Amino acid sequence: MQTAATLLLAVLTMLLSTACGAAPTADTQQTDKPQPRTEKIVYPAQFVRTFGYYDDIKTPAAVAKSMEDTGQKYVTKAYADSNGDVVALVTERQRQANIQANNEWINRGEKDFQKGSPDYRYQINQDGTAMTVWADKHLTPDPSIGIFTITPVYSGMNYYMERHTGSWDMTITVRNCHTDQQVGQFTATQGFTLDPATFGD
Repeated sequence: MQTAATLLLAVLTMLLSTACGAAPTADTQQTDKPQPRTEKIVYPAQFVRTFGYYDDIKTPAAVAKSMEDTGQKYVTKAYADSNGDVVALVTERQRQANIQANNEWINRGEKDFQKGSPDYRYQINQDGTAMTVWADKHLTPDPSIGIFTITPVYSGMNYYMERHTGSWDMTITVRNCHTDQQVGQFTATQGFTLDPATFGD
């Protein structure tokens, strides 16, 4: 009788062990779950050096890390390659989230810009390579810094997020907001060097 009980206990133990081993764990379920497909967004080295460096972010690797620090909402992984390019691996949802966030910054900049005058405005072309700004000599440094420096950077970031490749630059044309006469022009890579005093009344 004792032998039979011992045998029954051994069988039950074996069955329980087998069942536990066969049951999918949370880790197994997570591993088996299909992962969203990612694609590469490449920011060329020249773009990274010109527009990606600030404060203590002074290398492509640091730029890549700053991208990863934004969290999984925006990027799955980012790294710098041997050429100095920065590569971001993003899902379609992350790609769209980046474009939306960049557009929000651009729209916010426009609102700040128009605080200077209701006549101030700007227009960016479809692929983010040209911008026309309407202003006058009363433009103050605060909104002008954003419109001429920060807005182009977000446009450039969207250029790559929208799957363009190769070099990017933006031609920025300034026109008098009252006469529509062109009063200046420069590129994003050159930086803003114009004197608003020359923009006219």
